[in-house]
Amino acid sequence: MRMAFAIVVLIIAASVVALVAGTTGWNRDSEAAVAKLVSSPLPASTYNVGSVESLPPPVQRFFRAVLKHGQPIVRSATATQEAEFFINGSWRPLRATQHFTTSPPGFVWDARIEMAPLMPASVRDAYVGGRGMMQASMFGLYTLADQVDKPELNAGALQRYLGEAVWFPTALLPSPAVSWAPRDDRSAIVTLRDGVTQVSLALAFDDRGFVTFVSGDRFKESGGSYTIQPWEIRCDEHSERNGMIIPLRCEVAWVTNGTAEPYWRGRITSITYGYN
Repeated sequence: MRMAFAIVVLIIAASVVALVAGTTGWNRDSEAAVAKLVSSPLPASTYNVGSVESLPPPVQRFFRAVLKHGQPIVRSATATQEAEFFINGSWRPLRATQHFTTSPPGFVWDARIEMAPLMPASVRDAYVGGRGMMQASMFGLYTLADQVDKPELNAGALQRYLGEAVWFPTALLPSPAVSWAPRDDRSAIVTLRDGVTQVSLALAFDDRGFVTFVSGDRFKESGGSYTIQPWEIRCDEHSERNGMIIPLRCEVAWVTNGTAEPYWRGRITSITYGYN
């Protein structure tokens, strides 16, 4: 009995050590990815309302609604999220921290999804240095997904960044990397270029000028292969953060045969900005 008890104790101890090591390793890799999100050294600058006068009318209304003249240009942002992820036929709770840079564009999204009680999965999506990353692990030990630097993945990750730029809207101002094209009186097409990768999305605005809907065709991964599929973001609960109006609550979906299939829904619980 004593021998059996000792073996059980050793197995439990070894499991705890392995779990701690796995979590530590995952966190270390996330910190390394964030450390690579280095913005180009640029002087602090501000938004000038005159800079949007040549843009399509709904885009002008958008910037005048969400930014104030003299608003500092965001160079980096860190957001925390409380959300749910739809997986295996049910919504599972999720908490995430996401780091962004805007010059060059990049992000690291580090999330914990409760797949089942006491069974969290770690998920890391990123776009760093022009390379996309999609990784997932159970307890930091068992790999569930690991893809890096495929053209389709890079484009999909940059498109995700473009859709989430509504949380730091100065990144959507016209620049050598960002351009706008007219669509109709309530929406417009925004295009972002980063190196060899270029992506576009349609942004739709409500009567206030706020973004409520984002859509476009995006690469979707399944079993290691990619197909183009319609993708959309619905936004609401707009509120002021550091002088900018941003949507705090969003729902993200793939669209199959005209039917939206949401897979992420949640809200921003905190967001901080850097300006140089």
